[in-house]
Amino acid sequence: MTNAAEDGTHVRAEGLLQVAHGEDGPISAPETVRRLTGDDAVDQVLERFDAVADESLDTQIDAGEQVHRVLLGRLADLGKE
Repeated sequence: MTNAAEDGTHVRAEGLLQVAHGEDGPISAPETVRRLTGDDAVDQVLERFDAVADESLDTQIDAGEQVHRVLLGRLADLGKE
């Protein structure tokens, strides 16, 4: 279950802050401020994923697959530290 609070201009949901830009019409993709994870590889791949939100579906899929690969790699490393 997502823990979210909404006040009309900001929506907070588990580490993300989405800021609305106005009420005059639909917004294609809200600006997202993501908290850093502390893992450079994860932060970089998530930044790239956020950056392609308005690009083609193929580009979004490629970025999502890269996120998946990086996260799987980090999970595989958990027991080895």
